[in-house]
Amino acid sequence: MEFIDREREMKVLEREWKNRPSFLVLYGRRRVGKTRLIREFSRDKITFFFTFPEAIKEVQMKEFKGALASFLGDELISKVETDNWFDLLNYLAERVDDCLIVLDEFTYAIKSDRKILSDLQRVWDGILSEKKVMLVISGSLLGMMWDDVLSHASPLYGRRTRSIHLRPLNYINALKFFGDKEYGLKAYMLVGGIPPYLRLASRYSSVEEFVREEFLSDYGLFYDEPYVILGEELRELKTYFSILKAIADGNRRLERIANYLGLPARSVYPYLETLMRLGFVDKETPILGSRRVSLYRISDPVLLSWFLLTYPQMADISSGTARLDNLYRVLSVRFEELAREFLVLKRPIEFEKLGRWWFRGEEIDIVTLREDTTTLIEVKWRDLSEKDARRVLKELESKSKLVHFKGSFRFGIIGRNVENKEGLREEGYLVWDLEDF
Repeated sequence: MEFIDREREMKVLEREWKNRPSFLVLYGRRRVGKTRLIREFSRDKITFFFTFPEAIKEVQMKEFKGALASFLGDELISKVETDNWFDLLNYLAERVDDCLIVLDEFTYAIKSDRKILSDLQRVWDGILSEKKVMLVISGSLLGMMWDDVLSHASPLYGRRTRSIHLRPLNYINALKFFGDKEYGLKAYMLVGGIPPYLRLASRYSSVEEFVREEFLSDYGLFYDEPYVILGEELRELKTYFSILKAIADGNRRLERIANYLGLPARSVYPYLETLMRLGFVDKETPILGSRRVSLYRISDPVLLSWFLLTYPQMADISSGTARLDNLYRVLSVRFEELAREFLVLKRPIEFEKLGRWWFRGEEIDIVTLREDTTTLIEVKWRDLSEKDARRVLKELESKSKLVHFKGSFRFGIIGRNVENKEGLREEGYLVWDLEDF
């Protein structure tokens, strides 16, 4: 399979390789491409590569000894009796040099035996930090990577020379999976930039078929994927699911989420903080005006799609009667986020800051700020006639009177397809549609 993007990360890895000894921590959500990145990087290098299974310590150690025996050509190590990770890591460290050591899915080892953290620290301090070696540890359990590997309380704190938080692909690179670019954009809006999800979507020819087979079928990948995504990181799944369902249903303020759950706001906020920390939820404040009124949104595309498409129709999916009614809503919400990404990546206009604005029931999808100029942009997931576009732009000009900004205003619109966009541009409006994306 073609290896897409990750040029920046590869450059960082190569720089660490040239400056050995080095210790790199690679982390990111499951399926984002950590293992593939390291496999590609290690192609021309002598590499000890071990992926910890999600298993008990005894099974992990047995497989580790087998990998060591194969790598070092020493079958005796597979017969060594020990229950101490230090013995095995020390044995590896003493016998290698000028190589790459990769401990993949390291968080599964921590789950089985936290002492591996101090054992690895002793081996790094005592041996590996003096050799021409690059050590890479990677993990998908973000909470554990932050708390047990990266935090100041970790035995490994201060040892790493670099860390990489691997993010999903942006929409420009996601489109490389698709021949039909418009379908690719729709698929990206549904599942985000996770390579295996995009590869799965590329098998289909329409977004409707993709949703029916993968979201609205009990044999579909995304039928129970959120249970896996959330279950690896979180306990009290019922509470977290209820919070996400509340947000998906339009309850975006803390007080409304708390009312939905029947709990006091102060007891709900710690759960929201955890969801934000893990990247499942974002907190938004108006780009101009009072910043005391915050709104929450589901930032993970798969979770948003699932809570709007799949979760409300579990019974209908079982009976084969699920419908696509909420598909337009999903694409409409995600198109606003895609529009912001387009402005950031393509930079059709210059700006210093970008966000949303709302005040007393009025809102503007995108506001950009630059020196003494602000740009107000409405985003519409539909085809717009010239008449429709002018009406939206006129409404936007009216809303601008509520925006407290002393400089000048520019007005724009982003739609799925905008009629006579060139003519509107000549009049000074900013107009973009999918063709520009």
